[in-house]
Amino acid sequence: MMKQILFAAALATSLASPAAAQFCGVVDPIWIAGHNSATTTLTTGVTALGTAVAAQRSITLELLLSAMKVQTAQTATNGEREVNLVSNTQQAVASTLSQVAQRRALVDAREQYSIETGQGVNACGSIDLMNSTSRAMGNVDMTGRETYRSLDVAPGKNTPVQQAARDRLRDPTKTDSAVFFDPTASDDDRKAVIEAMAGLPMPKPTANMPGAEADVMMLRARKVEALRSPALVSLSAVRSMSSTDDHQIGTTAGSPLAQLDALISQYGGGPQFEAWSAGLAGQSEHGLLIELTRMRSMSLALRQQLIEQQARTSAVFATMLATQAGGNL
Repeated sequence: MMKQILFAAALATSLASPAAAQFCGVVDPIWIAGHNSATTTLTTGVTALGTAVAAQRSITLELLLSAMKVQTAQTATNGEREVNLVSNTQQAVASTLSQVAQRRALVDAREQYSIETGQGVNACGSIDLMNSTSRAMGNVDMTGRETYRSLDVAPGKNTPVQQAARDRLRDPTKTDSAVFFDPTASDDDRKAVIEAMAGLPMPKPTANMPGAEADVMMLRARKVEALRSPALVSLSAVRSMSSTDDHQIGTTAGSPLAQLDALISQYGGGPQFEAWSAGLAGQSEHGLLIELTRMRSMSLALRQQLIEQQARTSAVFATMLATQAGGNL
């Protein structure tokens, strides 16, 4: 009866207010208790599930973070390896290129400046030949002056005519100019030929002569000595060309003529020319320039000798002209 009354009241309430028609009231304590129990159970389950999900989510995030750290470490390690590999490779390449450049520089230096290809053909022998020739040619003037000053007809000498005559008559066979070109001939033999060519020395005034007569006699002697001097200088130079410098300590060079023969033998088509010409093919640019410099140096030295010879020849002809034009004193 009570249920019917409540139902009727609820129906009347629903008819009176449309919004209240959504409410469904349950007053059954058993149902309410079951509903509350179910709600509590669901709430506990949802809470437990949320807690579990949160824990799993935290673990997942930690796993992801660990994986990211591992990946980052691996990436860094691989990057470092790549960097080291590239760096080591570049260092190896640079070292190899440096070694190659050094080896090439050594090869070039050896080719350009070695004794075999960079110093001329037969460097030591050529240097010795050039030095000996230069020394022998340089001694011509010195040896010639020594010979010229030692003659009894040299200007300024006061050799008595009687003594000079005795010296010339002592051995009349020593009048052959072939001794000039004989390297084995002695200096005395060569000097004897020059003195025989020049004739007797001019007599010099004595102390008991009158002043004017002595002066005239001295002037005549000086004139003859001056006229003789160009020829005597030239003869002394010719004599020096075939003389060695063995009398000088520490020298082994031959005579200038012998040294010139050695140059012709090596550079002018002699027996050693073929070896020298073949040696040029193996020389570097530096070696060829050195060889060319040697040739030019020797050419200048020989040109100087030719100029000196021409000067002596010109002096002889000028002396002849002066004799013809000067008349007697």
